Amino acid sequence: MRAFLTRGILALSLLWPGLSLAQTATETTTATTTATTTETATETAVAPAHTDVAVGAYILRMSNVSPQSGSFDVDMWLWFRWQGDAIKPYESFEIVNGVISSRSEAQVQTDAGANYATVRVQATVFHDFDVRRFPLDNHILPIEIEDGAAIDRDLSYTADEGIALDPSVEVAGWNVAMNTPTVEVHKYATNYGLREAGEAASDYSRLTFYVGLDRTSWAPLFKSFWISALSVLLGLLAFLIKADDLDARFGMGVGSIFAASANTFVITGSLPPTTAVTLAEQINLIAVAIIFIAVFVSIWSLRLRYQDREADSLALDRRAMWVLGGIYIALNVLVMAVDLNGIVG
Repeated sequence: MRAFLTRGILALSLLWPGLSLAQTATETTTATTTATTTETATETAVAPAHTDVAVGAYILRMSNVSPQSGSFDVDMWLWFRWQGDAIKPYESFEIVNGVISSRSEAQVQTDAGANYATVRVQATVFHDFDVRRFPLDNHILPIEIEDGAAIDRDLSYTADEGIALDPSVEVAGWNVAMNTPTVEVHKYATNYGLREAGEAASDYSRLTFYVGLDRTSWAPLFKSFWISALSVLLGLLAFLIKADDLDARFGMGVGSIFAASANTFVITGSLPPTTAVTLAEQINLIAVAIIFIAVFVSIWSLRLRYQDREADSLALDRRAMWVLGGIYIALNVLVMAVDLNGIVG
């Protein structure tokens, strides 16, 4: 009996190291599996979720619309609708093409199962006005919204319902209307130093609201060029004076050129710098050219007088008055009907 116990103890002692090794391997495998599961769960929890944010705008007022300075002021309500509590889009939005001068405290609530926030914003928005057709120019003014904290991979804008313009919004000289907004992914030429984000750091969701300005009448044209037209008329009426009456005949012509030239400087001073020859400049150039030709014809008529060809001089004056008047009207109709900058370009 003692011998049997001795042999049993000896067998157990020989098997124990193997048993300990197997138990250790099992515990290690279990720990590794647990660590991997924990790490995966952590990564899943940390990975940012993509959020769609619906944005709307109601414009209350537009003022200081200035093509010369290339800017306009806007007063509007913005609202945001989104799911989840990880972001606050009403705090991180920015107007890309402008500067926000003031914003109200956001009013946050729940609406139809979504987060909803409104904020009133006053801003100065910058825009390069296309004045090639001034004073018959129409414009589309953009207001560009982006999130300053989240890239497109994490947050994308959509246009919400109810975007509108208050009926009281007026801009002198134009009809004002709200056009269809657009959403795009705007790619910047930098990743802003965010190496881990890669190319995604360059992409931002941009929502653009558009306000259309359409000329209401021909009144701006009349107000800008009645002096120029009057100068041409006086220059042509000079043909009714005999060519050898030098003071009256040439005084009216030269004075008309100075008046038309002064009107050119006044109009140009109210427009932003541009390399294009604007409609306003075209109309003034036509006026100056017609008056200059009228003075040249007056010199020709005067020479006929000196040659004792009075009948030819009078016939030249009458013909020149009607022909130059017709050319002036025809050229003005042409430049107002056709964008010569577009043809040349």
